[in-house]
Amino acid sequence: GPIPASRPRASQACRAPPRRGESCSTMARKVFSVLRLPMAIVQAYIMMTLAGLWLWGFGEFWNFMVIELPKDLGPYSQMSSLSMFMHRAFPMRETNDTAFEYKFDHVLILAIVMACLMMGWVPTRSEVAKEQAKAAKAAKKVK
Repeated sequence: GPIPASRPRASQACRAPPRRGESCSTMARKVFSVLRLPMAIVQAYIMMTLAGLWLWGFGEFWNFMVIELPKDLGPYSQMSSLSMFMHRAFPMRETNDTAFEYKFDHVLILAIVMACLMMGWVPTRSEVAKEQAKAAKAAKKVK
């Protein structure tokens, strides 16, 4: 059937008169834009760099706590509780506990997990309605 006049087709979104306070560009915003791609690539490289730096730093700390510190304390000393925790929580069976090693896929996985943790939740309809009601109430209070 025909589309009602209140809901224009996607191709006619800018032809319809925009609502009060909205421009044509905010009325139908695209999710993907080629113009945003360079910034997305820069952000991806930044996340990969941060993940690589984090794993490098963690590897250095692990090597110090698990390998170097017990060597420095001597053969008859016991490992500290943090050294023991790191030795048990992050075992390196691949290197027989002689070094902390990671590969590119570990860096990639950490970058993806960090990006997912930093993403925000999209507000629900009820949250948007509450915000609009709150804004209307505040505007009414000002008058």
